Amino acid sequence: MMQHMRVQFLIALSSLSLLSGATPLEEAKMHALFLMQNNDVEGALSRYEQYSSLSGRHDFETLQQMGLILLQKGIQTQNPQTHLMTLFGAGISGCSGSLEILERGIIYPDPQVQLLSLHFIAGFEDDRSDELLHRAMSSDYLSTRMEAAFYLAQRKHPHALGQIEGLMFRLPPVFKPYFPSFFAILGTTDATAALKRLIEDPDPQVRVESILNIARLGRDDFLPQLKRKLSHSHVAEIEATIFAIGALKDSDSTSKLKKLIHAPVESIRLAASLALLQLGDRSGVPVIIELAKRHYLFAILALGTVSDSEEILKEMLQTADFQVKINTALALLQRRDPASIPVLLEILIQDARDFAFQPIGSMGRTLTAFKAIPSAELREKDPTVNLGYSLALREHFLRETIHLPEEHFLSLARTIFQKQQNDLVPTLITLLENLRTEGAIALLKEGAGKISAPFIRDYCHLALYRLKIEGPYEEYINHWVMQQKNGELIRLRPLLPWKYRMEQSDYQLSPEETSRLLIDSFVAIANRRDEKSISLLLNAMQHGNPQNRYALIGLLMKATE
Repeated sequence: MMQHMRVQFLIALSSLSLLSGATPLEEAKMHALFLMQNNDVEGALSRYEQYSSLSGRHDFETLQQMGLILLQKGIQTQNPQTHLMTLFGAGISGCSGSLEILERGIIYPDPQVQLLSLHFIAGFEDDRSDELLHRAMSSDYLSTRMEAAFYLAQRKHPHALGQIEGLMFRLPPVFKPYFPSFFAILGTTDATAALKRLIEDPDPQVRVESILNIARLGRDDFLPQLKRKLSHSHVAEIEATIFAIGALKDSDSTSKLKKLIHAPVESIRLAASLALLQLGDRSGVPVIIELAKRHYLFAILALGTVSDSEEILKEMLQTADFQVKINTALALLQRRDPASIPVLLEILIQDARDFAFQPIGSMGRTLTAFKAIPSAELREKDPTVNLGYSLALREHFLRETIHLPEEHFLSLARTIFQKQQNDLVPTLITLLENLRTEGAIALLKEGAGKISAPFIRDYCHLALYRLKIEGPYEEYINHWVMQQKNGELIRLRPLLPWKYRMEQSDYQLSPEETSRLLIDSFVAIANRRDEKSISLLLNAMQHGNPQNRYALIGLLMKATE
C-alpha cells in the first residue's frame, strides 16, 4: 500500500514538474508514469523508451512503478482473461504491492482463479498473506477452503487448528478422511491430540488416513497406538498399520509381521512382506514373487523395490496381458533396467489404441498399480477417466527414465522426438537440459534442425539458449518471440480431483503447445536480466497482444527487482 501511495504521489507531481523547470529526463519519466495511470499503456511505454534512451540505461525503479500501476488497472477490469493475466503477472512479480491485487483473485467467482491466487499468496511470508489465507477459508468453493487449510497447516499458523477443525465439523462426514493430513502437517500439541482422536474414529476410512499420514510424516510417537492395531479386524486398517510400522522402522514388530505374511488376504501378505523388507528382512520376498507370478498387479509393481528381481520381471514382460506388461515395465524402470524401454514407449507414445493411464490402489491405500484404459477420448465423460492426470502420470514416468543408462535414455528421447509426441516435449527438454552432457546437447542440436517438427525445433532452440550454448539460439528465440507476440500466453489446466491435487500440494498452470512455449521463452528472456532482454519484453508489451502485457509486466518486475 505504501508503494502504491508513493507512485500516486509521484504522478501527482508530474504535472507540476512540467511547470517547474524539470529536466527533459525527469519530465519524460514522470510523463510515462502519468500516461500509465491514465490507461495509455502504449503511450507510457513509448515515453519510457524515450526516457531510457535519454538516460542511456533502464530505470528499474520506474519500471517497477509502471508495472504496479498497470496491474492495479488490470485487476479492475471486467474482462475474465485480463483478470487472469493480471493475477499471473502480480504473482510472478514477487512484489509486495501485488498482494492487494492477488486479494481480488480469492473473491473472484471462479475456483481456478481463486486457487491460482492462493498459490501465489502462499509464496509471501508475512502477516498480510496470513490474513488472506484466513479470508480464503470463507470461500464459496470447497477446493479453495481446502487449499487454504493446507497452506495454513504448512505454515503451522497458530490459528490453523481452529480454522481446520471448524471446516471439518461443518462438512458432511464423507469429507472427514481428508483432514488427518492437515493435523499431521500442523504437528502442534493440539493437532497431535486431534490426530489421536481421528485414529480411533468410528469411520474406518478416517482411521486409515490417520495412520497413513502418521507414517508419511515419520511420527514414531504413535507407534504404541499403532502396534495395538495389528490385530484389528478391518482389512484396510491392518494394511495401513503394517505400512506405517515398516515406514517407521519398528523392528520390535518383526515377529508379528512374519506371521502376517501368511494371512489369507493378499494385500495383507504383500504389505507385511514389504514392511519386512524395509526392516532389512527378506523373508517375505518369496511371497512377493509368488503373488507377482499370479499376476497380482500390486505385487508386480512392488518387485521394483526388491533387489535382484530383474530376471523374474523380464520373464513376466513376455505376457500378452497389457496391464501386467505396463506394471512389469514400471517395476523394471524402478530397477533402472533398460529392458523396460519397449513397453515404456507404448505408455509414452500415443497410438490408435488411445490409452489413458490411471492409478489403482488397495483397500488400505498402501499398494499401487497402474491401469491402461483404451479409447480414452471417446470416454471423456467417464468419471473414471481423467486425461489431465493421465498426462501427469506419463510425464512422471518420463522423468523417471532419466535414471536409465544415458545411451538408453537418449535413445528413448530421440524416439519421442521422431514420433513428435508434443505433449511430452517440454518435460523431455527439461530433462535434457538438466543432463547437460555432450550427448544431451548433441540431441538438442539435432532437434533444433528438425524443419518438419517446428514445436520440437523451437523448444530445442529455447533449451540451447537457456544453456547458453554458442550458436544462433538467442537470435532465433528473440525473433520467434516477436513473431508469436500476438498469441495467447496462458491457459489454465482443468482442476484435478482433490485427492490428486493433495499429492501435488500446489496448483499448476499448463499452457498448451505454442502458448506454453511462448511463456517459457519469455521467462528465459526475463531471467537474463540484461538491457537487451528488458528491451525485448518492453517491445512485446508495446506491440504484442494487449492481454499478454499484464503477465509480461510481472516477468519484467521480477527481472528488475
